[in-house]
Amino acid sequence: MSTISNFMTKEVFTLEPEMSLRDAVEALDDERVSGAPVLNGSRLVGVVSATDILEFQGANPAFEGPDDEPPPLRRTLGGEEEEEDPSAYFVDLWGDGGADVYQRVTQSESPEWDFLERHTVGEVMTRKVVSIAPDGSLREAARAMMERGVHRLLVTENEALVGIITMTDLVRAIADGRLSAD
Repeated sequence: MSTISNFMTKEVFTLEPEMSLRDAVEALDDERVSGAPVLNGSRLVGVVSATDILEFQGANPAFEGPDDEPPPLRRTLGGEEEEEDPSAYFVDLWGDGGADVYQRVTQSESPEWDFLERHTVGEVMTRKVVSIAPDGSLREAARAMMERGVHRLLVTENEALVGIITMTDLVRAIADGRLSAD
């Protein structure tokens, strides 16, 4: 029987709870991973994924006005004042409002990055960690990932992080012929 310890990654990339979301996004990108365990010292305290960060950012306004309400914008057309298209507020608010989405997200001085700088990994991480023992089977791991809707399981022994196994690890094992899909 193939065990988790034969396929897991032992040198695990981790994040810290006090790390800014901006630093976390950049670190995840540098490591080419979509999520990572969160350690406070050597203690496992959670896990964070790119999805967690996107959901957090989507659920929270990145911009706060003086009264959290945009001022009414007016323009004159034919001598009469009419309320301007509501989307014009954001174009006026953002100095680069005319930039396409790719340009906005890749600019480190954009308002989105400011939002990510003000919040930490500890605010968005999932505290209830899905883990498996190193002597567990790959079938158990695959079943747990499917049932929980996660792409990675933290491998723990006596509550200590000893590795990580991802869906990619399972697929790689099948593709390399090291594991039968039957």
